[in-house]
Amino acid sequence: MMKLLSTAVVGLALAATAQANSIDKAGSLLVFPYFNNTSGSTTYLTVTNSNADAAGTIDVEFVYINGDDCLEFNRTRRLTPNDTITVSTFLDNPNDRRGYVYAFAKSTTTGAPVSFNFLEGNSIVLSGADSLSTNIAPVVYAAVPAQGANTDVDGDGNRDMNGVEYAGSANEIHIPRFVAAADSSLIVLGLTGAQFRTVISFLAYNDNEEAFSGQFTVDCWDIRRLQNISGVFTESFLESTNHAMGEMGFNGIETGWIRLVGQTAFSSAAQRNNPAFIAMSIDNSSFSSLPYGAGTNNNGDLLVFGPFTDNN
Repeated sequence: MMKLLSTAVVGLALAATAQANSIDKAGSLLVFPYFNNTSGSTTYLTVTNSNADAAGTIDVEFVYINGDDCLEFNRTRRLTPNDTITVSTFLDNPNDRRGYVYAFAKSTTTGAPVSFNFLEGNSIVLSGADSLSTNIAPVVYAAVPAQGANTDVDGDGNRDMNGVEYAGSANEIHIPRFVAAADSSLIVLGLTGAQFRTVISFLAYNDNEEAFSGQFTVDCWDIRRLQNISGVFTESFLESTNHAMGEMGFNGIETGWIRLVGQTAFSSAAQRNNPAFIAMSIDNSSFSSLPYGAGTNNNGDLLVFGPFTDNN
């Protein structure tokens, strides 16, 4: 039996103000990178309203994005102060096989998205198809406007992670460890639009600080075996490189780490350079590796459905 690990994904969004520690802060927009409703799989999503004020009731909209066609399915829940809700994604949305979910705060009176930096969350993914049993926290985005203010500043109906509506994403994503196992995977969410493909460059480092570069392309959401992305991530390749004495690897399997940068995103009608994205890795079928972020990228949007970029 696989062991259920309590491994969280560090929030990649940078808060509107500098933070003095690495503890995740609550936000107004939570992005859960992965749900799986395929046969033999179960995903549970939790959203908590940490506001303890008597007037701290909030509506939260759950937006499921189907990983096959990037279309959405929506549900709204009302959370009273100190309330929490856990849903089974299969019972909540049985028509989508797998993909990702984002949840954001809405006014209980107007239904408009609002600044309410009290949302926290977590998810448990149990997948027989992916031989996966792990705990994954959402990527958290703080709203920039004042508490209770409408976050749809430009009125376009999208959640813009642009430093005006919500905090920006990381410009460069770091995966501090990957395991060169056949079932190690990378999950990537493109934040340009449903009809866009994102080209991502990577530098993969072995245990002796040697760097190996490459590129790969993903749709708006994808889960990909690392070894299908590049031979750089295979045991045989890493064994052929120079090694640092004393490095143990993982259960005798080679390991390394990765830098990821968005190069371009394109549709049939438009292109965006330096696109924002989210990434996380699943190592050796059981461990979700903690990503870190460097810099700020204000090009992210959830979710543009047409072939043109959102430039607001």
